[in-house]
Amino acid sequence: MCSIQEETLLESNVKIKPTTKNCVKCKTAKAIILVRHSTYCKKCFQHVFVGKFRKNVEKSRTASNFSSGEKVMIGFSGGTSSRAMLQLISEYNEAIPHKRVYSEIVVCHIDESLLLNQKSTIPQIEQSVRKYNYPFIGLYLQDIYNSDVTKNGCYNSVIEIAIDAKISQQEDSTISSSEKLLSLLNNISKLTAKEDFIWYLKLCYLIDTARKNGCTRLFLGDCSTRLSIKIISLTSKGRGFSLPLETSSETDWFEDVIITRPMKDMLAKEIGIYNQFIGLDDVYIQGVTSMMHAKASIERLTEDFIVGLEKEFPSTVSTIARTGAKLTPSDSIMKENRCVVCLMPYQENNKIWQNRIIVMTIPSSQKSNECNDIRLNCSRNIALGDCISCCDDTNNDESMANVEFADSLCYACRVNIRDIKLTDKKIILPPYVAEGVEERKKNFNRKQMKKHIEEYLLCSEEEL
Repeated sequence: MCSIQEETLLESNVKIKPTTKNCVKCKTAKAIILVRHSTYCKKCFQHVFVGKFRKNVEKSRTASNFSSGEKVMIGFSGGTSSRAMLQLISEYNEAIPHKRVYSEIVVCHIDESLLLNQKSTIPQIEQSVRKYNYPFIGLYLQDIYNSDVTKNGCYNSVIEIAIDAKISQQEDSTISSSEKLLSLLNNISKLTAKEDFIWYLKLCYLIDTARKNGCTRLFLGDCSTRLSIKIISLTSKGRGFSLPLETSSETDWFEDVIITRPMKDMLAKEIGIYNQFIGLDDVYIQGVTSMMHAKASIERLTEDFIVGLEKEFPSTVSTIARTGAKLTPSDSIMKENRCVVCLMPYQENNKIWQNRIIVMTIPSSQKSNECNDIRLNCSRNIALGDCISCCDDTNNDESMANVEFADSLCYACRVNIRDIKLTDKKIILPPYVAEGVEERKKNFNRKQMKKHIEEYLLCSEEEL
C-alpha cells in the first residue's frame, strides 16, 4: 500500500514536456524552427536573421570613414551563404531609395571549372544575379597569370620553381595560363596545400579586381560555421599569426580595400532556412575536396569534426566563433612583412625558427656520399626556398634570388611550397608573387642604403 502511494507521488512531480512550443520572441505564434536552443516562428526568424545582418553592416559602416556613396564588391561563389548575402545587401541598400548606402554594387565570380575539367559556371552565375541589375564580373582563375593582375598592371616576371627558384621574364608564350595553373596544382602532392593555393589565388584576384574597379570594400560570405572551421584549420596549418585578419568581421590589412564578413553571426543552418523561406536557389559548385572522405585534407577533416560535434552540442560553432572574434592582431605586425603568396603578414625570422625545429635532411653514414647527398637535398630545398647548400656558390645571383624568395614567405606558405613535386615541366607562380619579391628587395636595399648614410644626415625623416 505504501509503495503504491509513493509511486503516485513521484508521477505527480514529473513535468511532462509540451509537444508544441511557442515562439520565444512573439510568445504567441507556434514555433516551427529550432536554432541552437531557441524556437522561432517563420516571421520572427526572418526578422531576427535580417536584424543580425544589418547590425553587422551598420557596425562596419560606423568603423569606416564612408557614411554613404561607397562603391563595393561582392565576392559571389554561388553557394547558400553568398546567395543570401547578395539578397540582404540588395534589400539593405534599397530600403531608402532616395538615400542609398552604396553608390554602386559590383558582383564578382571566379570560375574554377578548369581544375575539375567541367563546364564554365559563369553563365549560370550571371543568370542567377541578373535580376538585381548589378554590374557582373566573371573571371577565370587561370587568368591570375596575366601580367595585368599586378599592382602596376604590367609586371611580366614570374618565379619558376625547377632545379632552382628564380625570377625570370615570361618569354615563353607557348605556355598558356591554363597550362601554368594546372602544372602548379597538379604537382602539389597534398590536398591541404592545394586548397590553400586555390583559396589565396582567388583572394588575391578578388582584391586586385576590387582595387582596379574602384571598390573600397569587398564583401565575403563567410558564415559562423565556416569561420569556426577556419579558426581550427588555420591554427593547425600554422597560420595563427594571421588568424585574426583572416577570420575577423572586418579588416583593413589591404589598406585601400576593406574586407567585410557580414554573415559572421549566422549559422549555415540558419542561412539554408532563410533561403528556403524566400525562395533563393543557390548554385552548387564542386571543389577539389568535394565528395571526398573526411581525412582528405585538414580543412575537410575540421569541417567533418565541427559539423558532427554541432549536432550533439548546438553551441559548438558559436563558442568557437566568439572565441576567435576576441583575437586581435599582434603588435609586431608590420606592413612590409607581407607574404608574397597569400598576402598575409608573417613573423620576422620565421625561416630561422623553422630550420631550428624541423629536420630537413638525414645525415649520410658514408663520408664519400656526404657531399652528393647534401647537394641533392639542398638543391631541392633551394627550389623550395629553404636553404643554400655548402656545395653551391653563394655569390650566384640565382642563389640570392632563392634566399629572397624564401624570406618573403610566411611559415604556412613555406610548408606548402615544400609540397610541390619537382618535374621536368616548368612550375610557375603568378606574376604578382614575383612582383612582391621585387618590392621586398627594393625596400631592403632602401633600408640598407639609409643605414649606410644615416650618420651623414642632418635631420631625421620625421623632421623632414
